[in-house]
Amino acid sequence: MTRAQIIDYILKSDIFKKWHFFNYHFDFYNKGLEHPLAKSIVDLTFELESVLPKSGINYIDKIASINDKKNETKHYDQLMQVLAELLIVHKAATYKWGDNIKLAYEPTAGNSNKNPELTIATDLLEIGIEVKAPEFNKKHNERATKPQQIPSRSDIIKIVDKEETMLPRDNPVKDFLISANKKFEEFKIANPNFYSVLVIVWDDFIYEPISAISSPQAGLFTLNSFAKDDDGNILQFPNLDCVILTRHLLPIKCGTRDENLPDFSQHPLDYGREGEFPFKVFIQNPWNNLEMPQEVIDCFQVLKPGPELGAEYLPSDFITWFNN
Repeated sequence: MTRAQIIDYILKSDIFKKWHFFNYHFDFYNKGLEHPLAKSIVDLTFELESVLPKSGINYIDKIASINDKKNETKHYDQLMQVLAELLIVHKAATYKWGDNIKLAYEPTAGNSNKNPELTIATDLLEIGIEVKAPEFNKKHNERATKPQQIPSRSDIIKIVDKEETMLPRDNPVKDFLISANKKFEEFKIANPNFYSVLVIVWDDFIYEPISAISSPQAGLFTLNSFAKDDDGNILQFPNLDCVILTRHLLPIKCGTRDENLPDFSQHPLDYGREGEFPFKVFIQNPWNNLEMPQEVIDCFQVLKPGPELGAEYLPSDFITWFNN
């Protein structure tokens, strides 16, 4: 499809037939203009269609289907999640992985009907990509009203005023890991060397998922993990090899609200460039032995979290906000 055909498809969709958060952004086309968020969506859709036909238009359909509930914050969160998924799938699908590349959008394996977003196969490797993003609006507002935060599970929770404290956000991260582990199960059975990646698109408070995964007190990838099965055994997520964490929800949010884009973002769905702030990081599953392919590191421009990246790239126990 051409860009013009994609724009025409959008203008004839439920984005304009029903109430929609993004009607404002796409209506610029009816005036001979182009909104930055709409341009980002159309550009990524067009490029995705060129390498993976029907996948880009599928994202337009997903966006258009979230409609008809005026100012419903859950719908806004769902749209943020769809855009996060579009951003990551576009990045992976348009990367030069090697010779004889085969891409599959929302594939299934074996007898399972569960599917990750994308699989990539070359002569040398097979990779699966799953994308998740958390609830945004409610937690964004909660941070503005509570003067302190506990990012990691610990005994501190027992002594703080919970009405004044933002508690750990580790349950959604746990749910993301459980879901991805199930989606990749049949792929791992078919090919034990299949490398599975969960990309979690977060906002600027990236220490929250880092703490949920790596905190020594209860992190999901530690021996003290709070996530256990019915027999009390730690969940090890055997079908999940790696988690990648990015901070793209902030520029996406800014794009939807006509706010200045943060850091080096050139447009709302700009993935960024290697070595550029804000950094993207990866955490490997310590219970799985597959080495992370260099192609995954290069595609997603990921680094290991550590103090050299900044304090927000370390697990945190307790934070006080002095500017509330």
